[in-house]
Amino acid sequence: MTRLTLVIFFFVAALPVHARDFDNCTVKEIIVAGATNGHVRISCGISPRPTCATAGDYFGFDKSTEEGKQYLSMVLTAYATDALVSGNVHDTLCPASQGNVGLLTHLRMKR
Repeated sequence: MTRLTLVIFFFVAALPVHARDFDNCTVKEIIVAGATNGHVRISCGISPRPTCATAGDYFGFDKSTEEGKQYLSMVLTAYATDALVSGNVHDTLCPASQGNVGLLTHLRMKR
């Protein structure tokens, strides 16, 4: 291999991989309770997920934060339009208000 080829190879190999923990799922159920608790059941499993997340087809978030309000808006829209959602949950955390679901960290919606 040439020196340039090796440099390019190591650069590409070092790029982070951003796989989704769930991909192309539909929203099946939206649950909100109290001041903070928002969690959602999706049509597919979440993997990998934190060990506290025993409900493998749910993710949760704090609906009282600005970020949580955006998540809630997106899942309501996805539910109403049957759009697909993809995203990630935290590696080790579950929401304080719902200790058996993965804490949502990224959400994407598409048709």
